[in-house]
Amino acid sequence: MAHGLEEIKNTVTQDTSETVWIQDAIKIVQRVVFSCCVVGAVAMLFMMFLTVADVIGRSFFTWPITGTYELSRYFLVVIVLLGIAYAQQIGQNIAVDYFVLKMPPRCQFIFGVISTSLGLVFCALVTWQGWEGGWNSMRAKTVSDTLHIPSYPFEFLIAVGAFFLCIELLLKLLTLRSSIKC
Repeated sequence: MAHGLEEIKNTVTQDTSETVWIQDAIKIVQRVVFSCCVVGAVAMLFMMFLTVADVIGRSFFTWPITGTYELSRYFLVVIVLLGIAYAQQIGQNIAVDYFVLKMPPRCQFIFGVISTSLGLVFCALVTWQGWEGGWNSMRAKTVSDTLHIPSYPFEFLIAVGAFFLCIELLLKLLTLRSSIKC
């Protein structure tokens, strides 16, 4: 399992039904986050094909595809924000831990808790602001310049992606809690 499910299971030992509930919740989160990543991967394929078609049309036929820039911008939102929680889930987000790994386990634990907590606070703020931005954009009926695509769904995706990253960071905090060796 991606989160060290065994470690998280060991943190909850009071009641078997509580342990099963947490395990089921983690599995659901993992499936949803993976599904979001798949949506992001499909968006990347569409963006890739659109960009190639635009370059070919522009270079060989002097006929660019209208709105390629706008669509690429929206696709990037989908790709990055729906994929970042999965990157966290499988432990592939960028971490500069050269010095931390040379510290004693207790210090590593403290730095892990602090950095994960700060990331959680930041992602919670991004979730909140993404939600606010989506509502404001929907009320203002903001659309893209060329294709007139409403921007609010993509702004809500900011909130969705950051929300799932918050959940992943909470699960990491549980994993950190279970891994302390003090």
